[in-house]
Order: sequence, then C-alpha cells, then structure tokens
Amino acid sequence: MYYYRRKTSPLKWIIIIIILIAIICFGYWFYINYFSKIEFPKQTENLNQPAEEFIKTLSATLSASEGDVQADLQNKGYEKALLDTIIRPGDKIKTGLQSNAIIKLENGSILRLGENTEITLQNLAEKNILMEQLKGRTYHNISQTNNYQIKYANVLATALGTKFEFITNPDKNYVAVLDFENKVKVEILDNQEMLLAARLDPNEKALLDLNAAKKDKLKIDNFDLKNLEKDPWYKWNFDADLGLNEKLIDQEPDFSTTTESLELAFSSKDNGVYLSWSIYNLDDFKSYKIVRSEKNTEAKFSDNEVIKSSSSKELNSYLDSGAEKGKKYYYRICVVKTNDKIVCGNLANIELAQTEKDMIAPAMPLLSGEITVSGVNLNWTPNTEEDFGEYRVLKSLTNSNLNLPSIGYLAIKNKGHESYLDKEVNITSVGNVYYRVCSLDVSGNSACSNVVTVENGKVK
Repeated sequence: MYYYRRKTSPLKWIIIIIILIAIICFGYWFYINYFSKIEFPKQTENLNQPAEEFIKTLSATLSASEGDVQADLQNKGYEKALLDTIIRPGDKIKTGLQSNAIIKLENGSILRLGENTEITLQNLAEKNILMEQLKGRTYHNISQTNNYQIKYANVLATALGTKFEFITNPDKNYVAVLDFENKVKVEILDNQEMLLAARLDPNEKALLDLNAAKKDKLKIDNFDLKNLEKDPWYKWNFDADLGLNEKLIDQEPDFSTTTESLELAFSSKDNGVYLSWSIYNLDDFKSYKIVRSEKNTEAKFSDNEVIKSSSSKELNSYLDSGAEKGKKYYYRICVVKTNDKIVCGNLANIELAQTEKDMIAPAMPLLSGEITVSGVNLNWTPNTEEDFGEYRVLKSLTNSNLNLPSIGYLAIKNKGHESYLDKEVNITSVGNVYYRVCSLDVSGNSACSNVVTVENGKVK
C-alpha cells in the first residue's frame, strides 16, 4: 500500500522565519529600553563593611575654596577649612551661602561642592569610596570607578562612569541625579534591600521623590546639555573638566544693581507719575517689578511695595496713577531673573507739587417752594460750573438760619436734578418749617440759597 505525501510549501517556512525574527527583535528592544533600565530587587551588600582586599585608604584634600567653607575633622566640630586640609574617613565639609569648594582624591577623582552643601566622607578605601550628602549639590568627575558611591537617606548612587551630579533637598525629601558621561546606577533601598533601581545613560536624570507612593518615587527623564550650559554652576564644571577655567565659580549675589539697562526716567502728570526705562538687556529675564516707597531711599524688590509686575520683557513704561500730590516717592525698576536673583536699575525720586486749594465758592442757588395736599415742592436754579459737586437740601423745624454743616440734611441731589418733594409737610400741617438748598463744588466749597418758610400749611 502506498501513501501520498504532500510537499511543504517554501513560502510557509519563509513566513514562519520572518515571524520568529520579529519576535526576537521586539524582545531585544523591550529588554534594552525597559529591563536594562529598571532592575529587580536583590540583596544589597552592607555599605559600611568593605571587603578585606580593600585595604588602601585614599587621601582627600581641600584643593580650593571660596566664601564660607568649614570642616569638621575627627568630630571636633566645624571650623574654617584651610586650603590643603587633609580629609579622612568620617570627616565632614560644608559650604555656606555663595560659597563653594573643590576636593581632590588621591586617585585623581574630583568632587566640587556648590553653595549650602554638606557632605560626609564615610569611606575612602581605594576600591570602595562612599560619601553621604546631607544637603546641597555636588559634581563628581571620577578617574576610576571602583565602586564610587554617594548616598542621601535611603538613596544610593553608584558611578558606572565618570561624570555625574547629585542634588539633595532635605526640606522636600527630594533627590536628583544627572548623568553627564557613561552610566550611573541609582537605587532606593529599604532596610539595605533594593526597593527600586535604574541605570542612567548620558543626558538622563533620575528624579526621586521619597515622600511619594512607590510607583511615583523614581522617574527618569532626559535633559538638554546646551540649556544647562547657560547656568553658571554647570558652565563652571564643564569648563573645569576641559581645563578651561581653573578659577572657582563667581557666586552671584541675591541682589545686584546695573547701569547697562533699567535706566529709569520720570515726569509728573496731572493723573500721576509717568515712568519709563531702558529694556533689560540680558537673556535671563523672568519678570519686571516696579517698586515704590515714600521713605526708603534704597527702595528695591522685595523690600518695598510693588505697584506693577509684568512678564513682558518689552514693557518700558508705566503710569503710577496712585501717586498723590504733595508727597515724595522713590521708584526703582527691578528684574527677577530665571535663577530668581534680583537686579535693579537706578533709584529715582520725585516730589509732587501740592495743588493750590480752590477757595472760590460756587454760585448761590435761588430757591422757591409750593405747597399742596401732596407736600412741599422745592425748586432751585441750576449750577453750570465745571467743578460742581452736588446739592444738599436742608430742613429744620426750629432754626430759620440753617447752614452747613451745623445740621443734617434732608437729601442730596446731583446736577440736573434741581427739585425735591417733601411729603411730610402739606397744607394741613401746623407750625413752621424752614428749607434751604446748598451747592457744593469738588473742593468742598459751598454756597446756600435763600430760606423758604412754610407756616401753618402756607409758603411765606
């Protein structure tokens, strides 16, 4: 008996091979872009227990400093740090406001401290370097990796390359790690076991919010190196790495003045003080702050009242309509820069002349009245003066010579309303009632009309 065997189509095998290749490629891409970045928890070695072979301890030296730099050597308390100070395991270094420092390790590695930074060099074994950063920012240029680590709280960064930055903010319990060259491993530990971890490539940063939920604690993002170069801190580090700038970074003060822009001029107007200035001439503009003071001869932001804020760099004039005649003011145009530092232009002061008070009384109105069963209808001649303010209708049951402001008034009337009906008095009323109308101008001057008397229901 013979059986027929069908031949397999070559096209079928080609399709199967293509599908297999696609699956393998996708798996490789997924591994490179996900599993190679985020690592699974594993047991972490005790950071403070170096292996026996790590017997050589490196020396570290304070090679440069600027401003307020202090060292706590052998737990003797912080004192001013001198150049070439030898730093040993357990010693601490800190910088103050507008201060920085450079520490060089024996193996050629360089550590730069920014302002308001504090670190402890916990271990300086040749192949097991460990530092703890309590606050601030540090830039690391490493000649030999060999397990070079820096930590804050339960965050540990291990250098797998040569250049990276470590930033800590203890107030917000926040850490940022920026990788500039090769790779950096970042871990969040929990009782010395790895909770989360990531491996950074160049131009990647890890943002760690230690107060967030686990899924939000660690995020990886990219950064643009060219944008960072605009910041003096990064420019100094990058130039120093290239040997272009050995001098310490010039720390920018929180407040400074300029004569190259923000030149303020002013003039007095009927409706206020007109201010104009030259536009700020640098690229680090964030917003204008126009400040005014009646007493401070060194008015500046943020010590004094801000009468105008604007994020428009092209703004170059403003009318201060709130300025009062007879007062002296000090003005200044300040700029908040992108790094939140303040720069201000020249100080200008102006004294506004006191306007002479108008003492001329308005024209006296002529008052007449009629009485009916409905009441007393008062009418008076209109005031046509430009500085007219208002009419006040006066009434008294006892005073025949009523005047302002010795008594109250019955009503107020505006221009164009030269009449008033008093419904409380009519032809059946008994006794005397006295009426008068006064005109007032905007300066408070007044002139009162003749008196109209109603006696026992009749106008006299």
